Amino acid sequence: MNRSICQFALFAAIALVLVGCASVSGTTLKIDAWNVEGRRHVPDELTYMLGELGYGWVPVVDPSSHLRVKTAQSDDEFRMRFEFLETRQVRIDVRIGRLDGVTWLHFHEPGSQTLSPSSIDLLNKLKARAALEFGAANISH
Repeated sequence: MNRSICQFALFAAIALVLVGCASVSGTTLKIDAWNVEGRRHVPDELTYMLGELGYGWVPVVDPSSHLRVKTAQSDDEFRMRFEFLETRQVRIDVRIGRLDGVTWLHFHEPGSQTLSPSSIDLLNKLKARAALEFGAANISH
């Protein structure tokens, strides 16, 4: 009985991972802000930068309190989410390493496997703005 429960749990975990991988679309920008001069609190910098580009924050669930918050902290990273306010077609899921300053911006269209031409334009604007904010040498994708 116990063995079949473990096998079922393993199968369910694999299925969830495969479903999660199948629904991932878009692209991810990596920002290494560790050596950026004048670097402030990265969540605040991202909020300001993305706000100027027309994105607003979307609440995320804090794993400790289970409340919807602007910035959730789990393990050694912060998590945030932003959405393009004008059309709501694009989301940016953010992970910020607290120890190393590395930030990951996952740019995607919810429910789509590809990016539309208008989303690609938004992505290019994001890349250009991130290069201005953090330096082109600190941005990769």
